[in-house]
Amino acid sequence: MTSNNTPNPIQQGLRIAIGATASAVETIQDREKFNQKISELTRDLQAKSEIWAQKGALTEEEAKKMIEDFFNQKNDPPKSSGSSQSSYSNSSNEDLRTLTEEVISLREELNKLNNKSAQ
Repeated sequence: MTSNNTPNPIQQGLRIAIGATASAVETIQDREKFNQKISELTRDLQAKSEIWAQKGALTEEEAKKMIEDFFNQKNDPPKSSGSSQSSYSNSSNEDLRTLTEEVISLREELNKLNNKSAQ
């Protein structure tokens, strides 16, 4: 056993499942509480759906703009000796390296967490 008081992820997950099940049973048994919960969930889902739809529309517009910019840059002949093209390429390469390093870091952290929970 460990000396700290934090439960392991499996134990915590089990407690969450048991607690959620107990809450669901209590809610189902009380008709008024059941109707209230259904109303709350419907309102919450509608609110979240509106937020997600707005965010999706913004993301879609940003993606369209990025794709249009990409194809416009690709189709436009270089105006100078290629310095803007190379700076764009260098910037893209740097962004790619940064993202790759982040993915590697996240993967290592996930492996460490998986190893801890397996012990």
